[in-house]
Amino acid sequence: MRRRQFLLAAAAAPKTVMVVAADARWLECCAGLVARQLAAGLRGLLVRVGDDRLEGWNMPPEQAAWRNRLEAEAAAKVLGLAEVVSFGYPASELRNVPHTTLRDRLLTLIRRHRPAVLVIPNPHTEHDRNLDSYYAGAAAEDAWHAARFANYLPALALEPYVTPEVYYYAPPVDPRRREPEAAAAFVPQPVQVDISPWFAQKLAAARELKTVNRARAERLRERLAAAGQRLPLLATVDDAAAARLAEENLRGLAALGAEGSNYALAEEFRYAGVEYGIPAKYLR
Repeated sequence: MRRRQFLLAAAAAPKTVMVVAADARWLECCAGLVARQLAAGLRGLLVRVGDDRLEGWNMPPEQAAWRNRLEAEAAAKVLGLAEVVSFGYPASELRNVPHTTLRDRLLTLIRRHRPAVLVIPNPHTEHDRNLDSYYAGAAAEDAWHAARFANYLPALALEPYVTPEVYYYAPPVDPRRREPEAAAAFVPQPVQVDISPWFAQKLAAARELKTVNRARAERLRERLAAAGQRLPLLATVDDAAAARLAEENLRGLAALGAEGSNYALAEEFRYAGVEYGIPAKYLR
């Protein structure tokens, strides 16, 4: 009975996938999953928490933030996302944003859009030195939980809501990222998602991030030069070379994500679905 009620509630929920992004890394971590969800008929919403103002090369932070906003919107359009919301918090300064403020802004969007799928940075991953991902992910996770309580923020005049599926994403740097927990109940489990049919779309979206790609290419060339090394691909850094470098990076990450599976290209997540809140023994 509980399984039936859960499935009926999930089926009745508006079919939206809501992606929370601390910075531009969301695309390399989960754009394949997002394209897959959109191909299944879901509506897409991207929430950019940080402004990526540091992802620019030889340009003022304000200019980098503006260009990256426009390019993020272009990338979202290529993927098929219907809407992009940019909070505009300065990059690398999310520690200065009160947790409750960020949580409540995300909670408001969850209750308003009532997503069937939530994709958020994993605040529990290890060896990821990007603290913005931690702050954005922790606020998103708390917003997911708090959105279900009718007595929390009733002044919003928005009905409580429980998102039935949540994917936690992070760069694949944690050597223990695939270790399953003891049980799926109340603990997100590692999953690999096949993105092979949507990888070309992910690449096309990544090419729109010209400012981010150029800055990363220039920084890599600078670090290699300081170490007395060089990469032939970056003999001359222009938009084409930066795009090729981004493609090589995405292909490498997708191949790494597919290791140990039957997929050619994949992305890795921690996943909280029906068994997260309802132990399997009660679903029979």
